[in-house]
Amino acid sequence: MRCLSLVLLALFALTCPAADDFGGAFQTVHPSEIDDPLPNPYMGFGLWAGPKGFGNNERDYSVERNTAGFGDDAPLFNWLLVDWDWASLEPKEGQFDWSSFDRVVQYWASRDKNAVVRFWVTDDAGWNGHPGAKVLPQWLWDKGLHSREYPGNGGVKQREPDYLDPSYKQVYLPALKIFLTAFAQRYDKPDSPVALLQVMGYGHWADWATWYSHYPFPSLQVKHDLLASIMQTYIDTFQHIRLLEFGGPDWDTDKYPKYNDFLRSKGLDIALANGFGLIWTGFIDGLGSAFDHITVEKNWRTHPVIAEGNWNYDDMQDQRTHGTLDENIDVALSWHANYAHFYFTVDTYLRAMAEQKTPFERALRSGGLGYRLVPESLGWRESLPAGNLFVVKQTWLNRNVGRLYERHPLKLYLTDEQGNEKFSEVAGSFDETEWVAGETYPVISIFHLTKDLSPGAYDVRIALAGANGKPRIGLPIAGGDSQKRYKVGQVRILPALPQKVSDKGYVP
Repeated sequence: MRCLSLVLLALFALTCPAADDFGGAFQTVHPSEIDDPLPNPYMGFGLWAGPKGFGNNERDYSVERNTAGFGDDAPLFNWLLVDWDWASLEPKEGQFDWSSFDRVVQYWASRDKNAVVRFWVTDDAGWNGHPGAKVLPQWLWDKGLHSREYPGNGGVKQREPDYLDPSYKQVYLPALKIFLTAFAQRYDKPDSPVALLQVMGYGHWADWATWYSHYPFPSLQVKHDLLASIMQTYIDTFQHIRLLEFGGPDWDTDKYPKYNDFLRSKGLDIALANGFGLIWTGFIDGLGSAFDHITVEKNWRTHPVIAEGNWNYDDMQDQRTHGTLDENIDVALSWHANYAHFYFTVDTYLRAMAEQKTPFERALRSGGLGYRLVPESLGWRESLPAGNLFVVKQTWLNRNVGRLYERHPLKLYLTDEQGNEKFSEVAGSFDETEWVAGETYPVISIFHLTKDLSPGAYDVRIALAGANGKPRIGLPIAGGDSQKRYKVGQVRILPALPQKVSDKGYVP
């Protein structure tokens, strides 16, 4: 790997220009790469937000504790896992209350953090001796949804929807569709603050598995059809928010020794065909299925991966059974994870930042979680007339284990010395979504200078822009400004060339 330069003053190095027959000499710059921790959207560590500690404790968490209660803007964290129950959001049929949910999501969105949302719409089986919470609205049961009772974690009686009873398709799925549609009307749009929405509607917790009840499906086909009907409800509802599914096993995985049967038993064939993200719980002590690693190795290049610990930060201090924080991170890296999550509530976040900040910083440096895109070289002509094409030849690298799976095109700026924009344009063909570590990616981007651009010297700045055209992605190079634009060199703009005259008249 190329040695990383830490000399901040050396913003770029110029190769010897070579004159040609087309005007200004060609120059190549090599931005100075730095190795500071770099949080970015669609990657890194997540906070935990929601009205209750579903599956973990029975505490209530207010909007204040889920937002300003963290004490700072969590600079090493760039997303939050939002676990919210259906009962709180639709306490009466058709009457929705999104107020607290909206406040939490919008608070962190204003701090440039995505949300990964999980709506608890079946049951909470409890965890680690806790009995769990009621997550389904009572009116669903009152409408005739049939239930099955089972002993949850610690032997506490729980009830789940009876998935094969006619009431599931007649009562539950139509109501779920209405609920999801109400959410989609608020958040399913380009550049949504919600990055991923997990498909739920079967199983305990958010695991897409009935660990305790061992729901008895009579055949693989029957189970697959049921899971397919749930997934299709989500697929039909959301056009912009990417869907997410648990990629691990169910209680009955031993019945399906063939890999393709395993996929069908979880509906993962449908998830993969529709571009779902994949989440695995249980980092690191809960990864027991041989199919887990097969699935991630086959699909991480095309499906974003979340590595979710099944314990909170305090529990993880028992290193005998849960591994050290560094070990958990190392396993997440080996799984090409974009995201890692260890249930950071207000209290555990504050302790982790005071006690073990270094592992989090390490995971956001070169070789860490998600992506780290480096413009290794950029080249353009040192001078050219206004109105001409500005051609930029580039080579890019991805230093990290995952990838930037949402496209952020290259944006070019010409600015004065104070950074005031005089020209900018987005390169529409720029697409970094398949870039992975170990490869070099050559790119040529073409920009169209305006004819009224005043002659003179301009700073050249680059950025990776979001759907709204604003810079969004941090780059690990020197020269960045407060807008996430990076100064990489200069160009001299000459007066626009006069129009050419042909036998057919003036040609613009």
